[in-house]
Amino acid sequence: MNIKRHSLAFFLLLTLLFLPFTAIAGDYPNASLLIETEWLAKNIDSPNIRVVDLRSSANYMKGHIKNAVPSSHELVTTTRGGVKGMIADKEVVEQNLERLGIGPNTKVIFYDDADHKWAAYMFWVMEYHGHKNVGVLNGGFQKWEAEKRPLSTDIPKVKPVSFKANIDKNRIVDTEWVKNNLKNPKVKVINVQPAKDWVEGHVPGTINIPWMENLQGASVKVLKTKDELMQMYEKEEGIKRDNTVISSCMFGILAGGTYFTLRLLDYKDVRLYDGSKADWVAKENPVKSGKER
Repeated sequence: MNIKRHSLAFFLLLTLLFLPFTAIAGDYPNASLLIETEWLAKNIDSPNIRVVDLRSSANYMKGHIKNAVPSSHELVTTTRGGVKGMIADKEVVEQNLERLGIGPNTKVIFYDDADHKWAAYMFWVMEYHGHKNVGVLNGGFQKWEAEKRPLSTDIPKVKPVSFKANIDKNRIVDTEWVKNNLKNPKVKVINVQPAKDWVEGHVPGTINIPWMENLQGASVKVLKTKDELMQMYEKEEGIKRDNTVISSCMFGILAGGTYFTLRLLDYKDVRLYDGSKADWVAKENPVKSGKER
């Protein structure tokens, strides 16, 4: 009996010790998608990790996270039907990922200096092409630098490897799909542009939740906590986890941010509107100005 009582007391002590940590950590349902700087610093030399720097070439050359390779979302996007920023053909994406040394088992971590804009979009690119082992560095380069973590000017030598995409069609929608589903009560289309841009003209029926509303902080911006994000999406905007949620913006790039956030929150059916408002307008569909509610 004494042994059982001591065991129970020990268990309760551990529970009390770890509860505060869980709350502080945010407790996201898909927490492994959001990479913290402390974790990356400890695992930076792992041979199975590929860190990708999405800042400008000039900034990369001034100093980057050790072992990071430079890249850009522009290498995997194209202009189609007069609309820029649309996802490039599968073969083009495969070639660029192969040059980065990304194979089927590589853990890929993206970072930028643009409030996760490019990193989150590339997260979507990877998932759309069937690569699940991918994450975004919380706070990006600004957080790494603010914590005075070491920088490197060495350019890693990368050995190209084979990358074969497995397109997940449930991660993307086009204008025709949006037109056919705008009145579906189970479908929620979010426009992540700043409020003033949304008011000036948007796809009718979309919900405006600006991307920056997902972040907190001044010079260093990180994701808000799980509770704060769920308060915004589910309680305030009525977007449920069993909805089909479409993330859109002007071209489909910034939409990657909200796509990532909802994946972090374990929304099951999240998709990105490739081309977004620009493609909607290019196909001569009407836009609505002003607020809808």
